[in-house]
Amino acid sequence: MGYWSEVFSSSYGKDKPKFFWWYPAGTSKAEKKLLTKVDFFILSYACLGYFCKWLDQANLSNAFVSGMKEDLHMYGNEFNLANTCFQVGVILGGIPSNLLLTWVPPRYWLPGCELAWGLITIGTYKVTSYNQLYPLRFFLGLLEGTSFVGVQYVLGSWYKRTELGKRTAIFACAPYAGTAFGGYIFSGVKASMDGKDGLAAWRWVFIIDGIITIAVAIYGFIVFPDTPEATTAFYLNPEERQRCCDRLVEDEREPIGDFSWGLFSRVVKSWQFYILTVLWMFWNTTVGKVANTVFQLFLKKDKEHTWSIYQVNNIPTAINGFNIVMVMAANIYADATGRRMVMIMINLGILLFGTICLAIWDIPLGLRIASYLFAGCDGPLSPMFMAWANILCGNDKQVRAMTIAVMNSFGNALTTIIQQFLYPVTDAPKYKKGFPASLAFICGMAGWVFVVRYFELRTLKRKELDGEEVGEIDSQGKGWTGEAKGKAGSVTVGAVKELEG
Repeated sequence: MGYWSEVFSSSYGKDKPKFFWWYPAGTSKAEKKLLTKVDFFILSYACLGYFCKWLDQANLSNAFVSGMKEDLHMYGNEFNLANTCFQVGVILGGIPSNLLLTWVPPRYWLPGCELAWGLITIGTYKVTSYNQLYPLRFFLGLLEGTSFVGVQYVLGSWYKRTELGKRTAIFACAPYAGTAFGGYIFSGVKASMDGKDGLAAWRWVFIIDGIITIAVAIYGFIVFPDTPEATTAFYLNPEERQRCCDRLVEDEREPIGDFSWGLFSRVVKSWQFYILTVLWMFWNTTVGKVANTVFQLFLKKDKEHTWSIYQVNNIPTAINGFNIVMVMAANIYADATGRRMVMIMINLGILLFGTICLAIWDIPLGLRIASYLFAGCDGPLSPMFMAWANILCGNDKQVRAMTIAVMNSFGNALTTIIQQFLYPVTDAPKYKKGFPASLAFICGMAGWVFVVRYFELRTLKRKELDGEEVGEIDSQGKGWTGEAKGKAGSVTVGAVKELEG
């Protein structure tokens, strides 16, 4: 098989399974019942919690274009500084939080952090100057930084390699729904509550978003199941709890590793830590990270057309809807065909087209609006890359937790720099530095995915040269044949076989 054929080949080989949406053919009724319960309670809280994170994050942008700017006299780069304070909190919060998750039950830690950030969100309605806004946004980011990496760790703790893709994709849709609903909520509050009890609409939105967040946190305390080896979830009987642990053993992903200083040595000695971190940093350079804000500011500053405040808040939510559709379509395709690399390159092509158009700028209005949609369509890559990381980081739960957290922190750090220096509000709407820079980074990401694939294939070939028997997933995605031996933290043959599926 040639190099390009090997890189883009299906992980299922010649024995591809029939198309399936959720359960491979042959899955028992008992297994389906178990997975249905686990899916419902994990994904319902995970998605609602992450929905609230992005609802609370997006409300600053909505507030800024709907009265906060004037009320708090934010006529310079104060908006960017507030976002920077938030991002610094996110960067600092993720790594220690994920390490604690291997020791503190996720059922208490993640909802507890969410409860705290809900209270801070409510308190934001009282601010009277942008200087008061900065510390609130920092602590909000510190607490919200636990959400994404924490849920990614939990998902990787419960699901087999063949199950991670679509579950991660569903979770990845939550921020787009949260950002979109933030605009809808703002429009509703603007129409019905502006001035009620002497409060501007943007202040009411912080109160309403905070109440929603606290309600979701309480739900999490009740239903979130911890990890399989420690769960006491009321909806799982003892046999089902044991089966959840056995499933990971069958998948050669039984969690091992101690919470000790040695974990740092285990992390820095793995190629996955460096290669995956760079990959995630590239993903954080796209226009998608600022798409809703730059689209809103374009509509607000458009001198050739008149857009109402409702249109400014609502039209950019089309980016979120487009991402949701593409996230699910891309990951269904990857699961059905096993051609993950093909889908990655198609998505990168969409990003390139949209970003090129925005960099050119002097294009018809319809194409420009479509370009915001395409340039902001980075959503499908998130579940693909994070599922990839969960698979490649092996069994060591501390190494996996720390690698995912470091990936996210470094990615957020780069996003913060880009937002501050390449996408300042004062450069809106053309962003003569931002759009070309994002275009260059997308080209870099298109090359880096081949670097990740190279290291993975190299690991597989080394295992084969060492004389290890190749284990592979069967055609129904139900189990493993053969034997794949390896130390914790190294990629297994099964992981390589699953990567493209």
